[in-house]
Amino acid sequence: MIRRLIPPLIGIAALALGACDAGAQSAVPFPDGAPWYNVSRPLTWTDLKGRAVLLDFFTPGCINCIHMLPVEESLQQRFGRRLVVIAVDSPKFSASATTSGLVAFIKRYHLHHPVLLDSATKLWDAYGVPAWPTFVLVGPNGTVHGRYVGEQTVSDLAGPIADVLKDAPPAAKLKPLPTLVMAGSGGALDAPGGLAVSGNTVAVADTGHNRIVIADRAGKVGAVVGTGCSGSNDGGYDKAQFGRPHGLAFHDGKLYVADTDSQRIRVIEPGAKQVATLAGSGRRRFVPYGNHPAKKADLNSPWDVAWAKGKLYVAMAGDHDIWRYDPGAGRIGPWAGSGREGLSDGSLDNAEFAQTSGLDIHDGTLYAADPESSAIRSIDIAKGHVKTLIGQGLFKFGFKNGDTSDALLQHAEGLAWLGGSLYIADTFNDALRRLNLATGKVTTVADHLAQPQAVAVLDANTLLVAESDGDRVDAVHLPDGKVTPWPLKGLKAPSACPETASP
Repeated sequence: MIRRLIPPLIGIAALALGACDAGAQSAVPFPDGAPWYNVSRPLTWTDLKGRAVLLDFFTPGCINCIHMLPVEESLQQRFGRRLVVIAVDSPKFSASATTSGLVAFIKRYHLHHPVLLDSATKLWDAYGVPAWPTFVLVGPNGTVHGRYVGEQTVSDLAGPIADVLKDAPPAAKLKPLPTLVMAGSGGALDAPGGLAVSGNTVAVADTGHNRIVIADRAGKVGAVVGTGCSGSNDGGYDKAQFGRPHGLAFHDGKLYVADTDSQRIRVIEPGAKQVATLAGSGRRRFVPYGNHPAKKADLNSPWDVAWAKGKLYVAMAGDHDIWRYDPGAGRIGPWAGSGREGLSDGSLDNAEFAQTSGLDIHDGTLYAADPESSAIRSIDIAKGHVKTLIGQGLFKFGFKNGDTSDALLQHAEGLAWLGGSLYIADTFNDALRRLNLATGKVTTVADHLAQPQAVAVLDANTLLVAESDGDRVDAVHLPDGKVTPWPLKGLKAPSACPETASP
């Protein structure tokens, strides 16, 4: 079946297998030789007998798939050992088909459940999966009971899981699975996903540690904002909480944060050493239109922020569009994009984006990175017109330099304007690319990076690059592309946060 991405509708109606078909289909054996993670050996359906099994067909980088991780965690806590979630990496991008790419994703999102790399998509084909994400529910006797396509809520899946467990053995009678959870990096930085520079101040989003690091241009840490524990508390630096923050932007002496998992836009006031919520109710919901009171608005994975002419622009990755906040009115809402995932240009209302992530603004033009279409877009703010600079479609990607009509990226997530060029964090190609806006030529500045997610200008000859899978920030010297570490001096890993007991 054609693989496609489901629109980001929470609780989209499940496409369940018919009763006769579901009763007749047994679970498909796992592919021989496929790599497994978070277990000490490959699992078999004999190991899983007596449990409900939820197969999660996902691809790393897909925002709709990422949205399902807390849902799966809630389900595992509710059903304990009687439910096993198995994530099946059915890769869209070539980088997602590699062991290194999948391991990086597991560590970045701290996954504890079993994960299988099905690089040849054998299970995808066997179950007739149509889209990412899709869930296949297998009962305790190894029979398929249902298929659920698109984002689901806890209640969408809890009922069917409870039904198949009615006559299943109690948890006490189940043998433990051979779990072996992958260890995290344990370093001072964990999957940094955002950068901003203003004067002598550099801000780094320590995404995996749920905090913001403030340093000077030499990398000396002056402050750490946030406890390191996931949450949404406002207040002083030592009390505030963030939820996997990404994009950052300085404006009028304040630092604005796209706080992705808390579904909020936060503002840090360095003088008062305080954190406040600018926008976001904390609820995540697909909102295709409207202009809403900022603090009551439901956001959908805000990924980056950028200021221009007194307005704050927000890359709303989960909605596949760009929002705008008006501080005078205190309101926020969709500004560019129809909400449909795709790659089409034109007016603000009709243009299609694909998981909009990195933003930068120069001279009245807003530049945006669209990872799922491996595209770079430009928007003339005054004219309200969207144009594709690089990109050929949702399933056209690669690593190719040359004219913009032929050049290819792979899930590029960040960018920065400098001296008439866009410097692009070409995330899944592990590279820093350059688009010369005057000549329309794409070149490679540096490669062998570790999934760079963000890039910022330090000075006329130096860029800072946040390498999410390398857990570090590097400096790239532009005349020769030389990459050197940019260590944050004095930074330590946060103290361990309280965790809910594992089932």
